[in-house]
This record gives sequence, C-alpha cells and structure tokens, in this order.
Amino acid sequence: MKNKLKIMMMVVLSMFIVTGCATTSPTEVVNNYFEEIKKGENAEVTEYLLESVESTDAGTESDDETEVDPKMDEAMKLYLSKIDAKVLSENIDKDKATVEVEVSGLNFSNIILELLEESLANAFSGVEMSDEDMSNSILEKVKSGKVETRTGTVTLSKVDKEWKIDSEDESFMGLIFGKAQELDNSGAK
Repeated sequence: MKNKLKIMMMVVLSMFIVTGCATTSPTEVVNNYFEEIKKGENAEVTEYLLESVESTDAGTESDDETEVDPKMDEAMKLYLSKIDAKVLSENIDKDKATVEVEVSGLNFSNIILELLEESLANAFSGVEMSDEDMSNSILEKVKSGKVETRTGTVTLSKVDKEWKIDSEDESFMGLIFGKAQELDNSGAK
C-alpha cells in the first residue's frame, strides 16, 4: 500500500513539474496581455495612456504631477475595460510567431485628437482649459465613445524559452489604441 501511495505521489508530482515547465503558446501570451490591459494591470499601456494625456495637457498648470486626477483615473479604467481581443489565428516559425487578432475598443487616438482640437479652439477663443476641464472632457469622451473593431497582427519572439510580444511595433500600438482619423467638424454633408 505504501508503494502504491509513493508511486501515485510521484506521478502527481511529475505532472505538476511537466505542466509547470510547459511553454506558454503565443496565443496564450496575447490573451494574457489583453486580459491585463482590460483589468488595468498592464503598466506599459497605462503609462502610454498617461503620457498621451499629459502631452495634450501641456498647456495647463498642475500643482502635483504625481497625483492622478480621480476623473482621469476613472476615464482610464473605463477606457481599458472596453478593450476586448479575440485571437483569429497563430503562426509559429522557429523563434518568431505572429498572432492575428481582432480588437474591439474605443479609438483613443481620436479621443486625443478631439481633445487637441477643443484645446486649440479654446486657446484661439481666449478660453483656458483647466486640468479639471480637461479631465471632465476626457471622461465624457470615453463614456460616450463608440467601440470600433480593428484587426491586426501581433508579433512575438521567443526569448529565454518564453514568448514575448514586440510591443515597440507601431502597428501593435495602433491595434490597441486605434489610429487617428481626420475628424469632420464642418457639419457639411
């Protein structure tokens, strides 16, 4: 009986060891990456969002650069929560992989473009936007924003036996944040 128990324990232990050492597939890496984004747990994407807003915010004065405005924080969380990704296909060639994905989410690039246009219009009108005005505007644009679907390819490389996403790729960032489109404010049809 003791031998059977020992053998069973060894089998269970070896299953955990084999499972623990298994390489995560490129599809799993991409799915995990987008889940982190959706939960607001991806520091790289969150930092990119903050930098984008701060560059738009350059003309306004802020007392404390390290403190995130609660409305801005709410807007970021809401924006990230609206991102969904679905893997369409995976192609592995040695230490390189591509994963075709369909991403649904707001077009952050258009939100920033609209915000810049508002800021410029206000500046030419002599109206200065405060940080609070900027935060309110971004939050409203995120709340009322229309979700769009984008498809693209995520490139991965195998580094130290693990798949890593090439997040420096501009097309990848465009996939997450959308691409700015020329806005038509003329009202003409």
